[in-house]
Amino acid sequence: MSIAIEEVFPNSHHRLCLWHIMKKLPAKLGGHAQYKMIKKQLKNIVYNSLTIDECDENWLKMIEEFNLENNDWLKSLHKERNRWIPVYVKDKFWAGMSTSQRSESMNAFFDDYIHSKTPLKQFVEQYDSALKKKIENEKHMDFVSFNSIMPVVLGHLIERQFQNAYTNNLFKLFQDEIRGLMFCNASLLKEEGTTLVFEVVETMLGKNGEPVREVSFRVHYTELHCQLKCVCRLFEFRGILCRHVINVLIRMKVIEVLMNYIMDRWRKDIKRGYQSISNIYDDYGCDGERYRYNILTPLIQEVQQLGAKNDNSCSILVEMLKDTKEKLIAIDLEHSRVEQLKEVSTSGAKVIHSPLKVRSRGRPPTKRKQSKIEQIMKKSIAKARKKGVAGSEACSETTLAVLSEILLELL
Repeated sequence: MSIAIEEVFPNSHHRLCLWHIMKKLPAKLGGHAQYKMIKKQLKNIVYNSLTIDECDENWLKMIEEFNLENNDWLKSLHKERNRWIPVYVKDKFWAGMSTSQRSESMNAFFDDYIHSKTPLKQFVEQYDSALKKKIENEKHMDFVSFNSIMPVVLGHLIERQFQNAYTNNLFKLFQDEIRGLMFCNASLLKEEGTTLVFEVVETMLGKNGEPVREVSFRVHYTELHCQLKCVCRLFEFRGILCRHVINVLIRMKVIEVLMNYIMDRWRKDIKRGYQSISNIYDDYGCDGERYRYNILTPLIQEVQQLGAKNDNSCSILVEMLKDTKEKLIAIDLEHSRVEQLKEVSTSGAKVIHSPLKVRSRGRPPTKRKQSKIEQIMKKSIAKARKKGVAGSEACSETTLAVLSEILLELL
């Protein structure tokens, strides 16, 4: 497998699963009289070594102390140590992975939908359902990251910078390092030209929360370009700034880190390439961005293949793409300007509409119960209008008729 990987993926990094190796300890060394001591020292070498020299030195001491020079299994492991011991591989980016992570793989994801005895027809249907669920979950997580804000722990400007950039899940991991600051103490050790070397002493806690030991970490800080490097190499290995580096940044009163320390793969405002691939669950018409993207993708790939055939074609294509890019940027800016002008013109000439007619509370006037006086006045006014009396005469005659009717009713 390693030979095939080196041939097919020459620029990749191949590792052995740390969990599987450590799982074989009882089978390979369980018969030794001092097995428990060997296991304890081996775990300390594997998990707690900060430098390669420290790892190699402790390994040789363990071999000599327990007379393990003839153990073929340990010999093979030491020969392949650059493929599995964490201190040898931490200078490469692994997104924090040290094992094959079978429990988190795609196989485990589909276990809820299919099993070894699933018929072929049902397999296709269940596979379809599982994939749809995965897409829905990812879109939901993106929505949550965009529309909710994780509360800060320290409240420092650096923490707020990562709060605005990272997805919620990654910001939680970053906050674990923020919480670890209370156990770290940084002090300036020496100066090497323009680089400051700090010693960060971290107090390690046991299972009961009691201090177990203190570990010293070296952090190199170049103020000119704000370059940082810690001996733990958490950023190189996992893509997250460690508590030791953050401690030095706060000590140096840095309020914002460079963008190269905020990985694009962890950002919530980055559109990932695989999200542009169409699938059967997308609901889009013939005028959406995804539809246009799917039209352009195969054409651009064909042009790319033609341009990569020789240097002349490549240079011509590069110039054409640069010119096309500038034109598209200009068109986009013009379109944005036109949209802004439309919004301004629309907001400046607002149409004022009449207020909506709202029914008043209570019984409608036409159905309201009238008093005796109102009934008499209404009849009198109607009689006056029938006689054709108008103007002031109508008013006086109506008034007299009303008063007469009221007096008669009262008597």
